[in-house]
Amino acid sequence: MKTLLTAVLGTAFAFVLATAQAEEEKTFTGEMSCAKCNLKQADKCEDTLKVGDTLYLLEEGGKRKTSEHVCSGTENVKVTGKVEDRDGKKFIVASKIELD
Repeated sequence: MKTLLTAVLGTAFAFVLATAQAEEEKTFTGEMSCAKCNLKQADKCEDTLKVGDTLYLLEEGGKRKTSEHVCSGTENVKVTGKVEDRDGKKFIVASKIELD
């Protein structure tokens, strides 16, 4: 019984550790612009971050228009956050956005 309990707890701990690592925040450097005004890919203003060939939609504080919103033109930024895939699109849930 003790061996079974140890095995179950060990497996649970490994799962929690793997999940925590998958949700780690990362920092991305790229070009931020508006999905509506610049890219013509949205019906309302919301920020995007282009890193190489990948386009991420940015979300900060539950909102798609961030505190460092760039409506026309582009801005080089560093974004720290967690990457999520939703409805076939890539999102960065930002905890920090800094102008580069």
